Amino acid sequence: MDLLSDGYDRGGAPEVLARGEYDIASLRLGHVLQSRSTGTPFVAVATLNQRQLGSVITTPETGIARFADLEGKTVAVPPVARLIHEVREAVAADGADPALVRFADPGNWEPDVRSVEQGLYDAVMNVRAWEPFQGNTPLDEVVVLEFDSVGVAPHHSYFLSVRQDTLDRNPDFVRSFLAAAANGYREAMEDEDGAVEAMSWPMCHVRPDVLRASLRAIRDSWFTPEGRWGEIQEDLVTSYTTWMDEGGWLEEGSRIKDLEDAWTNDFLP
Repeated sequence: MDLLSDGYDRGGAPEVLARGEYDIASLRLGHVLQSRSTGTPFVAVATLNQRQLGSVITTPETGIARFADLEGKTVAVPPVARLIHEVREAVAADGADPALVRFADPGNWEPDVRSVEQGLYDAVMNVRAWEPFQGNTPLDEVVVLEFDSVGVAPHHSYFLSVRQDTLDRNPDFVRSFLAAAANGYREAMEDEDGAVEAMSWPMCHVRPDVLRASLRAIRDSWFTPEGRWGEIQEDLVTSYTTWMDEGGWLEEGSRIKDLEDAWTNDFLP
């Protein structure tokens, strides 16, 4: 298996998958839905996470311990309407006034906890993987606010996806790949040291203790409560797509009716 990484000069994951340069890609649901109305439709065949990984990250020094505490604070959020709305919705769900939250646009930069430590923002919105643990704040003291904790837009964050023609032409390849992936995730769950070592090769710029903290922060999202890896939950897919549609945030060309053929659990082990 060859693991390749490319810059955006050649397009994002949906573009290179559509061109057939890759066999499998990690995509968001919106990209899968958007593809269904094109000549190269994708199918999501597994999810990487059973809950969303996006979060609001800060430090104890800011006094922020819950979403309601974001009143009067400055939060760096990527310039994406649905993300800003999600923060506002979480603040409201926690009993505070979202109109009092100040939003800062970081542009193409994705700030992590270090920008909070440096006083640039009171909090940042980012994935709760290694981003919360890159700074000087003790790893067990970093504050991570999860949207699922207040019931806002629960969803799978990423989907392993293939082209429809790949699935039709070579279903055994897809089954074999997913079986190997499931085994790998179970090994990572059982052997933390081995998982950190494996992560250290492609992520040699990240401290091993940060990788370990990241692993511990997200590994409970890998499996369903019944212990199955990769299973796509219909209720999460449907409710999140409806939330996106009602907000007007679906990718251009995406339609709710395309959900029926956009994902499957049939190739999971």
